[in-house]
Amino acid sequence: MVSEQPIIDRKRVASLPAALFLLVAFGALSLLFAPPAHADIRFTDAAGRKVRLAKPAERIATNESLLILSLALIEPDPISRLAGWAAPQRIDRGFYNDLKQRFPAIDAIPAAGGVVASKTSPEAILAVRPDVYVVSIWDHGWMEIAATLESAGVPVVFLDGPQNNGDGPADTAIFSLELLGKVIGREADARSFGEFLRPHYQRISERTKGVARKSVLVDAHAGAICCSTPGRENRMTDYLRLAGGESIGADMPGYDGKLSAEFVLERDPEVYIATGGPHLAAQGGLVLGGNVGAQAASQSFAHVVMSDVRANLTAVREGRAYAVSHQLSISVLNILVFECYAKWIHPELFGDINPNETLAEINRRFLSVPLKGTFWLDFDASRLPQ
Repeated sequence: MVSEQPIIDRKRVASLPAALFLLVAFGALSLLFAPPAHADIRFTDAAGRKVRLAKPAERIATNESLLILSLALIEPDPISRLAGWAAPQRIDRGFYNDLKQRFPAIDAIPAAGGVVASKTSPEAILAVRPDVYVVSIWDHGWMEIAATLESAGVPVVFLDGPQNNGDGPADTAIFSLELLGKVIGREADARSFGEFLRPHYQRISERTKGVARKSVLVDAHAGAICCSTPGRENRMTDYLRLAGGESIGADMPGYDGKLSAEFVLERDPEVYIATGGPHLAAQGGLVLGGNVGAQAASQSFAHVVMSDVRANLTAVREGRAYAVSHQLSISVLNILVFECYAKWIHPELFGDINPNETLAEINRRFLSVPLKGTFWLDFDASRLPQ
């Protein structure tokens, strides 16, 4: 006699695949209709503060309009990211016009506070409804404003601060750009520029190790009267040292200051470097930068050099006088200025470095709006009266 399998067992076996199917189907539907999940963005900023963003920022407000250069390196439409900024007149006018030609909305970006904390109110920043507020110029006064903004739900990110104070130009530029990349979700683009940047700095800093530094006068914002210059706390002073020079104003306390004509003539530096930009046109100063022609820049430089005490400097009379865009020197693109410094101070070491080629590569590979114009030049000593 053959025993029969209990009916209940047959039912259990028959129903098992259906139960599994229903379980899988229910799980798939729950995933399909569940709200989308995304990981928080967490990092430490240049002020050493822990920052958390729920998602990449779409609307940035900033105290530094020159942030547009950083955005243009990693974002195809940099204007679309800006909810508000301070002092857009700081942007090289030629570059601003090139941006406007491609992105007309640039004129509609509202003002939001000031460049420094003492001229900024949290209310002005909140009025433009940013996702995040980005600070590019460190000042401890920003901490109170940051606390107010964050209590209102607007995270604050410092791209410059105690965490990168004293770092070299490569580390400083890469750190700030990679932070910005995290803020807007363009980390890969920021890393790509950092990978391009670092070897350009290293080939200079490695060659200048142990070389005898040459004395240099940096004539900042060169106008009718010589000479304003970077001081001890100015990164331009440090970068000049890394390029193999020593500013004759390096011992001046503070960020910048003015040197007397007597002091300049007494020190008689081996190299003279003027900085300028379109903003100096009304003062009869050094005009160079975006969409400035080489001839016009050269004429303005000659006018500056042959005024005041500058024409009496040995560096000027012997053809070691140069000019460079001040805006580039304080921007994420200061590698171009660094290369100029190195070639001008130690031409025997840097015959293979060409800032024009570096700019061409940056334009081709990174910038959404290329830089065009005259950003550096040599002085033609034959212009001087004999």
